[in-house]
Formats: sequence, structure tokens, C-alpha cells
Amino acid sequence: MANVATAPAVEGMLRARLLVASLGESAAPPWWRSEAMSAAGRRMLERLFPRTAVSASLETAGRAARIQHDARIGKTGAYHLFRLPVPDEAALRVALRDVETVSALAQLADLGDAAARLEALASLAGQEAPLGNQGPVRCGSIGSVRRTRTLRQLCATYVAGFSRAAPVSPYLTEDAE
Repeated sequence: MANVATAPAVEGMLRARLLVASLGESAAPPWWRSEAMSAAGRRMLERLFPRTAVSASLETAGRAARIQHDARIGKTGAYHLFRLPVPDEAALRVALRDVETVSALAQLADLGDAAARLEALASLAGQEAPLGNQGPVRCGSIGSVRRTRTLRQLCATYVAGFSRAAPVSPYLTEDAE
């Protein structure tokens, strides 16, 4: 079980993924092209997927973010918030079936403006310092993201990027630490 994220780590990854996805698509200029996390995008998805609209919007925006991260970082030997190893992605998908998890994500998705979402992301970062200012930034190994500190560092790096309006792509390698 050491190769799969624990329940608290999964919830933290989902929260971070949702906040970063929504901030990235609403940044000026946008870091990726999607509008699934916007109010209008969510309303449209609610009509198509009434019971799973939050998951659908996160999946749609996450795919756009994954494409941009892969273009900036590459796919070989690197992972990021929007592309994790298969066991971790499976754990995220299982968590998205949990009513309480989806309810918590819906509350985050309902945060009105970018400042509130950025503040929520900063609270996930805690007191961690960002590891870089712009572009691809190595934040540790894929095994370390299952620990709270590395996830906080990823969040802090995103907060710094959004605050400076400078696209940043934190990534993790397969290297053991």
C-alpha cells in the first residue's frame, strides 16, 4: 500500500487540483484554455451531468491543465498535479465517488472570485515556501507527494506563480529521495 496515496493525501491532491485548475483557466492570460470551472461552464455541465457536475468540470479543466503541463515539462520521467502514476489516479477517481469528498470539492468550486480560490490554495500550502518562480520547477519525487510537505510545496509554488502572473509547472520525478 506504500505505492498508493492515503485518504488524506488523496483529498489534498483533489483540493489542490480543483483550485489550480480553476485558477489556471481564469488567470490573465489563462494558463490553459478551458472554462469548465467557471460559473457558466459548471452550469452547462450541471445540465449534462446533474449528479457528477463537479467531477466533470474537474476532469475537463484537468485535461486542459495536463496538456499544458506535459508541454512545459514533458512526459518522460516526470509527474505533476494533473498526471500522477496510475495507482494514484485510480485512488483519485475512487475518492470522486464519495459523497462527502464531492461535497467538499463543490464548496471549493463555489468560491466566487480568484482571490478566494488563491487564499484557499495558500491555506493548503501552509507555511511552505515556493520552490521556484516561473516555468518548470522540481518539487521532489513522486513518492514524496504522498506526504503532506511535498503537496504543500507544490501548492506554495502554484500560489507564487498565480500571484506573479507567471506560469509555473511544479513537477515530480521518479527519483528516490
